[in-house]
Amino acid sequence: MRARNPLYIMAKPPPDVQARIVALPRNDPKRGSDLLHVTLMKLFDLHHAPAEWLPQVIAALDGFDGAAFPLHFDRIENHKAVTLRTRDPLPEARAFQAALVRHLLERKAPMMLGTTPEPHVTINYHGDRLRGGKTDRIGWTVTEILLVESVVGKATHVEHGRWPLRVEGDVE
Repeated sequence: MRARNPLYIMAKPPPDVQARIVALPRNDPKRGSDLLHVTLMKLFDLHHAPAEWLPQVIAALDGFDGAAFPLHFDRIENHKAVTLRTRDPLPEARAFQAALVRHLLERKAPMMLGTTPEPHVTINYHGDRLRGGKTDRIGWTVTEILLVESVVGKATHVEHGRWPLRVEGDVE
């Protein structure tokens, strides 16, 4: 069954970083910069979920105390889509994802999929048949997370909440 309204926890780049990504020649100019994101966790499809699941996830996130963390990408890869990635292990991002999963599990929040994909930014969902390779490093410090419903086939994100992350000194 294909997802129609998948729910994700995302990090979105700030406007200056969005502008750098949009300026990349392999970025799809038809997609708005507001759609650029890193999926931190896939939860479930809202279309098929019981109505109480969304408020349960929101309530669980209201109690989350996560630390800000750096993200950066220095490679462009092309498989089925063109993505910004890095070969660096991104330990802070992966630790954040693990803490998020633990938090949601402890609060028994519904997360049917509960997957934490390797951090990346998709810049062209159609692929472009070009090779992957290095690119100038693009990064930012993630200082908030968003709960976002993606409306499949409509290039639309519906925001269901944002939560600031704890900033402790210089995270970069």
